[in-house]
Amino acid sequence: MTTVCNMKTPCELVVGKFLPSLRASVVKELSNGHGMKQSEIARKLGITQASVSQYLSATRAGDDKLTERFPKILIYAKEISGRIMAGESRNQWHSILCDACRDIREDDEFCKMHNVVANLKGCNICRQH
Repeated sequence: MTTVCNMKTPCELVVGKFLPSLRASVVKELSNGHGMKQSEIARKLGITQASVSQYLSATRAGDDKLTERFPKILIYAKEISGRIMAGESRNQWHSILCDACRDIREDDEFCKMHNVVANLKGCNICRQH
């Protein structure tokens, strides 16, 4: 029997699952933790107010099971939110997103998740940069 690989790369998993969860966590932190208004959050993040509303009502992204499995998401969300509250521009805090991506991809749990999603066995691509 031949194993079929669906060619899902680690980057696709990050973009499809992790970044939306991170963005939702940042929105929730800015709203609930810092009392920022939806319109201000939208402006700071470069998204629409409707998107902010959807993140807050959990109709868009924000997989709680994912943040439970990867608590780093919440740590990065707090760091990004703190930098936004400190007045840093997007250019200054965007590097945190790259750090988060690298960190999460190096996590053993992420590698296990990627192996399941991509139907791979014995793969180590998550650890390659």
